[in-house]
Amino acid sequence: MMRPPLAPMRITAVSLAAALLLLSGPARAQFTETLPKHTWMLEVAHNHSILTNAYNNKGKKTELLERMDRYDPGGGLQGIIIPKARAEYEITVIQLRYGILDYLTAVVGIPIVARTTVTPDLQWVQGDYQWPLGRAYSADDFWQWAASMGQPKPGRWVGNKGVLSDIVLALRYRFSDHLPRLKKYGVGVALTGYYALPTGAKKDPDLLTSSGATSWELHFQGDLGFHLGVDKTFLSIDKRITLGFEVFYQAMLPHRFDTPRGTVNPLLLNYEPFVGKTYQVDGGDFFGASFAASFVLWKGKAKATWLTKGSAEQAEKLPPMLTFSFQYTFTYLGQSDWSSNSDLWDWSNEKMWRPGYKNTLTFQLMLSLLRVGVPAQLFFRYRTLSLIPGKNCRAADVIAGGIRVPLKFW
Repeated sequence: MMRPPLAPMRITAVSLAAALLLLSGPARAQFTETLPKHTWMLEVAHNHSILTNAYNNKGKKTELLERMDRYDPGGGLQGIIIPKARAEYEITVIQLRYGILDYLTAVVGIPIVARTTVTPDLQWVQGDYQWPLGRAYSADDFWQWAASMGQPKPGRWVGNKGVLSDIVLALRYRFSDHLPRLKKYGVGVALTGYYALPTGAKKDPDLLTSSGATSWELHFQGDLGFHLGVDKTFLSIDKRITLGFEVFYQAMLPHRFDTPRGTVNPLLLNYEPFVGKTYQVDGGDFFGASFAASFVLWKGKAKATWLTKGSAEQAEKLPPMLTFSFQYTFTYLGQSDWSSNSDLWDWSNEKMWRPGYKNTLTFQLMLSLLRVGVPAQLFFRYRTLSLIPGKNCRAADVIAGGIRVPLKFW
């Protein structure tokens, strides 16, 4: 009988890194940025995440899913299934920020998954010679045998159309505003905290190639986080360079999921008899630090427009027109903890989520039109985990574009 794999066929893990890290701050050296008092900022960004590889426990790039060696009951090797999986996420993130005070800003982030596509692309390597057939099993032979036992071959899955991910509430307090000496030297220090509400749609447990939209399944940030950031703007060169540094801690709170019952994939996802109806996952905590640099490429002429009530002097205080930013983030990933009725099943999953780390590079180009009287900022962002190797993590690449619109009603 075909023995159901424990962790390897968990194709839902394909999208755990999809990307992505979508609500963590954009790549610019402004870890202490806040909005002016009573000012709103609406940001809409669309993210396209592509995921085809992962880093194993040795830090080597490999397929997202482990290969599966299939054996005849009490016999030889039928063959080896090698998943060349690919996952793509389309996520729109809506952020609304409000300046409670000049040094205190509140943020609500609403991520909406437009679509998720997972293609397993199961490759086949022939196994031992089969005497009854007079040859080794081919891929068609194997899947015909599986189909005779009620197990279809997993195919491309498209889902999560318009589903909600976890809504994020955040607050940033720039306490350096109370230290005039720091402000004199262009130094800002701020504390940011956030909490992700458990509003994200969970995966369908009985579909192999399904994927959810919770914080754990996306794996881009914790459920509860605290960031301490410092920025240094060089006033002597007309504020054209800003450097930033932050440290952070993010906790992944326990999540409970329904156990696959084998209703669709009876040979691959029939875990409920020994796992139980539900299981719990504590994803492990994240620790890390980021370094960022922001460079003004084109400041632009300050024009007296309706935005500044005809004041060129006020226009000088607006952001530069073209800015390039770079950010590097190191994230340490703690050991996951799975809890069910089966210690063996728990460990088989925990092995896939052992302690590791991510090395993330983010590049961003910001075009601000405020100086020419248009209340909008356009940005383009590229984020990658595939350039610098990591360990026990997914190598996601994310391309994003969006717009910011400042608003003030009084």
